[in-house]
Amino acid sequence: MQQSDILSLAERLIPAYHSGDFEKLLNQITADEPPSVKILLKMELNRIMAPCQKVIDLRGRVQGECREYELDGLTHWLDDVAFNAYHKNTRKFGGYTEGVWEALSNTRNNFRVMQQRGKPLGREVTAKENQYDVEPLTLGYDLKRKENRLKVSSQVEMTLRGSQLVHGLTLDLSPSGAKIKVPSAFEYKLGDTLTMLFSELAKTSEVIGLQSPMTYRILAVDESYDNDAVKYLRLLKLDNDDTIDQLIDESLRNDTQRTKHDNQDKVIRARTRSFEHAYLKHTCALPLFFSGSELKLALMTENNQPIWQYWHDERNQQSLTSLLNPQRLSLLTSPGVRATNNVLYTFTHEHQDKTLFFSMMMPEATREQRQFFWHIGAKKPSWKVFRLHIFELNKEECRELIDHAEELAVDTNTLTHCGILQEIADDTASHDYLLSEKPKLASSELNAFRHPRNQAYEPRCLYFDAVSRRKEPRYPLQTPVELTANQQTIAGKSFDFSKRGLNLKLETPCALKSGDECLINFLELQLYDKNLPLNTVPYRVIRVSPNGKQLQMVMLEDSKTIKTIAFFNTLIEHNQAKLKPKTEILPSDALLEGLHDILLDKMVSTPIFVDKPGANLRPKVMGVNYPLLPHLALFAQLGNSEQFSLAPIYKGHTNTLLAQPMKRIDGAIPQYHELYICAFKFGKRIQSVEAKLREEFTHIKERIAFIKNAQSVGECFVLRICGTPVFDPMTTLLRKDLEELATISMPQAKKLEKEIASIIGYSEITDITEEVLVRLQLTR
Repeated sequence: MQQSDILSLAERLIPAYHSGDFEKLLNQITADEPPSVKILLKMELNRIMAPCQKVIDLRGRVQGECREYELDGLTHWLDDVAFNAYHKNTRKFGGYTEGVWEALSNTRNNFRVMQQRGKPLGREVTAKENQYDVEPLTLGYDLKRKENRLKVSSQVEMTLRGSQLVHGLTLDLSPSGAKIKVPSAFEYKLGDTLTMLFSELAKTSEVIGLQSPMTYRILAVDESYDNDAVKYLRLLKLDNDDTIDQLIDESLRNDTQRTKHDNQDKVIRARTRSFEHAYLKHTCALPLFFSGSELKLALMTENNQPIWQYWHDERNQQSLTSLLNPQRLSLLTSPGVRATNNVLYTFTHEHQDKTLFFSMMMPEATREQRQFFWHIGAKKPSWKVFRLHIFELNKEECRELIDHAEELAVDTNTLTHCGILQEIADDTASHDYLLSEKPKLASSELNAFRHPRNQAYEPRCLYFDAVSRRKEPRYPLQTPVELTANQQTIAGKSFDFSKRGLNLKLETPCALKSGDECLINFLELQLYDKNLPLNTVPYRVIRVSPNGKQLQMVMLEDSKTIKTIAFFNTLIEHNQAKLKPKTEILPSDALLEGLHDILLDKMVSTPIFVDKPGANLRPKVMGVNYPLLPHLALFAQLGNSEQFSLAPIYKGHTNTLLAQPMKRIDGAIPQYHELYICAFKFGKRIQSVEAKLREEFTHIKERIAFIKNAQSVGECFVLRICGTPVFDPMTTLLRKDLEELATISMPQAKKLEKEIASIIGYSEITDITEEVLVRLQLTR
């Protein structure tokens, strides 16, 4: 019998070595073998099961950082992989034996083992690969850290249910909780209680209570995405003593240490909040607030205006309240349901110079109706698909909004839900919705999904930054005018104006729509300067009220109207005593702070901030929340150290996803691309990753085959990635935070300001895998 066969048989007999029927099992296994096999097998078992007293020092021998552990009376230097292997094998061998020593000396990341297997000694990261590594920044740092924490790396002994002894390592401690790194060899269940002894701190600290075990409850078990040998436990302290308070006080013995600790926390807080402000200012999704089933408030950002504008008809009147009607919202706001979401398919149809909106939510239609809706709508350039997320507001969030009722001009006492409306597909993906055969239904089937023309109410619209959006100040002025358009003249009067803008009210309704051009005759102002053609000033209509009587318009600029603009400018300057600029109501810092706290934990996409350290753009920081979404866990596993690798997204696609969308062009709007990712996996380990943009597939059948293959060999993700330039990353809240930080550390404040100012591009990742599988009819 070969040596490998002897070792294989020994491996099978290890669990039975200390049992009473060991000899019987040994005889059964070796019954058909020569007597020498039994002797060799017994010798091997006696060797690997013998107690061991050898110290293990893996420093410089493994790919990973080693630290000192005191285990079973011996002091070892182990990395995370060996630490996990120790616990796994001591359970298997029944203690620290020669077999355990061998296992720890031959872990998969041991340089000698890697060399014998022909693997490279460590991963060689080229500068080109490294440019796609980003720093994951946990958003909500300020909201989640409600008490003082002490970062300390110290060994602890934990006793789990069933009297299992586990050695762990503290990452940070607070008076009411802890975060511990533990080996993944054990099973940890949410809600279980455990006792923990701070074995290392008890030897060095003078705090008396540390010598006794403390009781904790497991609140969360977080995976280590870059190292499967360990896990992280988040614990809640159940004892009421103040031992940990005393430990923190002892660690911060003097005012200098305490101030340094506090200031470090404030610097981290300020930096995290800076990126949070930038995210909320530039997100492409549209935040909404509801009172039951009624939309009350929408928040504008730099990049979500195309969504807001899409829902305006030819008069520039919004139809969003019809999209989010009471019947639909009742399906999404069931009592007690904290969060829910659904998909909306939409398109517009022009009929008799009117823009008609059509929309369908998944549960509202049969499969046949949905496919018919797809075939009609997907052939139109206005075709879009949205996902609406609805979150129930908790008591604290409701109280926060109640304080700003007057400022919002909304009855905040009745606000119940927050929604996030995000676009997940447009007409570029329209062919995907035409794969199935068109059902034989009458066109009248779509009437149930058509929006009513005039809305019952108008939601408040607020920009998420206290910065004026007006290009020019407006001044109140009532003067008689005549509007001429389509060979029709209608009398009216203005109620405010600017150098280029005009708001007026007509005596009778007009048939104009947004974008139409007309001529305005300023009957009285013409008398001030008869040399100017103030009787035929050309304007373009911006918005028309539902009754057709109130209009907002802007003057057409050309060589003929330059003098007219100069006239209005002179009129304003010479009548400053009478013409006071109309104040624009901007959100207060307190309101923005409250909205910041409410929206931050309702992330439905992943923000990426891009800078330009040299000639090329580089993704630098990515905002995340834990536990990670599956596609983010993939990036974490591919990353180096504590960074995430976005190589599957940007490698080979930097021009399409970074350079082109982030060109600094005035009026630039977000550009979207669909990326298909296949992660080939063996067990939990990633073997390779392949990624292709939708336009890189030659045919839709090739794309379907790619998805099916990905599902069979590992994981498939479809991500919608947007890119847009950032012109001004600063916000009013950010400037306020920088001022506060400057009082603590001016160098840190300047460093942070420089870092934020260097952001020149913004990207956002949305997982649309589920919707793509539905449209391509690949759902299982």
